[in-house]
Amino acid sequence: MLGDLPPELLPITEHGMKLLVDIQQGTRPVSTSTSATAAARNYSAGRRVLNCFSYTGAFAVSALMGGCAQVISVDTSQAALDIARQNVELNKLDLNKAEFVRDDVFSCCALPHLWREIRSDHHGSAEVRREQNQLASACRGYKDINMLALQLLNPGGILLSFSCSGLMPTDLFQKILADAAVDAGRDVQFIEQFRQAADHPVIATYPEGCT
Repeated sequence: MLGDLPPELLPITEHGMKLLVDIQQGTRPVSTSTSATAAARNYSAGRRVLNCFSYTGAFAVSALMGGCAQVISVDTSQAALDIARQNVELNKLDLNKAEFVRDDVFSCCALPHLWREIRSDHHGSAEVRREQNQLASACRGYKDINMLALQLLNPGGILLSFSCSGLMPTDLFQKILADAAVDAGRDVQFIEQFRQAADHPVIATYPEGCT
């Protein structure tokens, strides 16, 4: 192919959000359903939002657009957090309502703060464990982080929890969330379910493509 290389951070527009995307990271920037990112606005008005595994901050932008009182984005990558800050600025949103924390989410979730909305996209657990016989280990990771998140939620709070692994079927993920709720001592309801966006269809003979 001939032509100029694209910029290191490619600007895109998605559901009214302007986002800088590091295309060298492959599909990870858009691995979570874009419709779910946009729908997060419907739950964010007036809430304090904890954005776990935030990466480049699309959920933070969406929460701010939805009128959240505060959003704290947590990720281990400072480079990703820097882009997240740029994305908030790019959309001319109030940086005073946004905080970016470089830390391990498991450590942060052990802090005794109460939140009205928590978003968790624990993409790593099953993604790095390709062998089916190691899925149980990934399930424990999902259960632990969701249990911690549920313990942090205020009564009436909302947990948006995602898995981007093709090895994690929907029914199993829902069971993990139910088990996490029992261990957290919380009563929960499933109010909405998301799948990948329309531009990420699932091939009938390759169910692992369903995320």
